[in-house]
Amino acid sequence: MKRFSLIVILIGAVFGWGNAFAVTMPTNACPTTFTCAFDAAEVRPLSDATPGAPGVFVGYLSFNGSGAPTLDSLGILNGNVQTLLTAVGTCTAGTISALGILDFTGNGGPKFLFVSDNSGAELRVMLVADAGPVTPSAVNLGTCTQQ
Repeated sequence: MKRFSLIVILIGAVFGWGNAFAVTMPTNACPTTFTCAFDAAEVRPLSDATPGAPGVFVGYLSFNGSGAPTLDSLGILNGNVQTLLTAVGTCTAGTISALGILDFTGNGGPKFLFVSDNSGAELRVMLVADAGPVTPSAVNLGTCTQQ
């Protein structure tokens, strides 16, 4: 009987531990009447034409009252200043199983996944498509802090 009880306890512990990984994400609404200053950095991968080249980006991301985002961004890639990008995009709110999406590819810009942080005062973004929309060859993460 003691062995049976121990086995039942161990099985319960294993199932309880497994449920710890079945966590849902908080939803991320598209911000409205929100402006944030962002910065991001990257290092080009070894498979790139300029392996190891650094890239930094700064700019503003603003949302109108309807939640439509506008991106104003300037970057330096491998020491070369890039052209100022201004693009209007779309915002898709995040769900309990998917991150939010900021898509500027229809206007020559990038596509980001995002989450809100710091009680909604910051957005954390990850580049998932360059203009085109082409899958980027570098990982680019950024923070956008409300102004």
